[in-house]
Amino acid sequence: MRIVVWGTGYFANEFVERKSYHLDDEIVAFVDNNKNVWGQKFKGTDIIGPKRLQQIKFDQLIICTTKFEEIKEQIQKELLIDADIITYFDVEDNIKNQLISKYNSIQNDEMQKVLAYYKSHSLNVFGCYNNENSDVVYPVQYDMDGMPYILLEGKRMFFPKSYPFAQDNNTVYVKNILYEQGKHSPHLYIKDEYKIKKDTVIVDAGVCEGNFALRYIDYAKKIYLIEPDPEWIKVLKKTFAPYKDKVVICDKYLSDKDTNISITLDTLIKEKIDFLKMDIEGYEVSALEGGERVLKESNAYCAVCSYHKHNDEHKIKDLLQCYGYKTDTSDGFMFFPYDNYIEFRKGVVYGKK
Repeated sequence: MRIVVWGTGYFANEFVERKSYHLDDEIVAFVDNNKNVWGQKFKGTDIIGPKRLQQIKFDQLIICTTKFEEIKEQIQKELLIDADIITYFDVEDNIKNQLISKYNSIQNDEMQKVLAYYKSHSLNVFGCYNNENSDVVYPVQYDMDGMPYILLEGKRMFFPKSYPFAQDNNTVYVKNILYEQGKHSPHLYIKDEYKIKKDTVIVDAGVCEGNFALRYIDYAKKIYLIEPDPEWIKVLKKTFAPYKDKVVICDKYLSDKDTNISITLDTLIKEKIDFLKMDIEGYEVSALEGGERVLKESNAYCAVCSYHKHNDEHKIKDLLQCYGYKTDTSDGFMFFPYDNYIEFRKGVVYGKK
């Protein structure tokens, strides 16, 4: 189907990035009332003015802004275009209904709990999980160099200056950064009663701003921070400067081979590890393949994200079991909208010996 997207802001960007929202569709143009962007490209496709719509053949127009009624009236009354018009939120409802239909007959208590939630709520990538502390916010402060940071459990955690902070009146803040780490979350790294003990060797792969590592830095004998994004590397060095004697920062991608931009766990780590957290955007399987020695030699608690790719749960389980680990999964289910599958997935696979 040939579609036109109205808008070039947040919702338009999300619509394009969420591949499952337009699996069989061709985006032929983006429309915007802002004449300053006409003739430019958005996500590789032309941005046009509203009047150009009359010259384009399309099957559906998707309004990706919050001003739906105003824009619909503009299309129908000013431009006199009779088109199939829906919103970004209609697309989400359609995806939600597809998931309900797909899994409705499956007799699984966790699955049915998610479906019951979906029937009375909007689409939630975390299934039926909703942290009761979701309103917690962290005010942003600035150091002498103008670098933004928040206080996380009394420790300064820095962010890039370009970070898209939330803002309310004169307050700049970060929304609850630990939202998905609540009890029963499908994205929870430490499940049940497991406790990180004193003098633990921790591997944090996919560090981002470093909230996981920072929370446990006082318990760590050594902590490996693996993060290939140069923007995050810069601020991680500031965040973990007070702990530099026990922190190893690696700015390469984890993989099953060593190159100028990637490294294996077996090459990076020569000692036994106690805890492995891995959240690396779908490269978890190849990273585990590159860690056979260290994982076989260690008696580690593993928390490996499995929601980024189709069938990764089973591949990750197979690898960990091959290395001598018993496996389990996080509670509930997640829906990952950024690839070509409309399906529920387990968020995290756990391994322990």
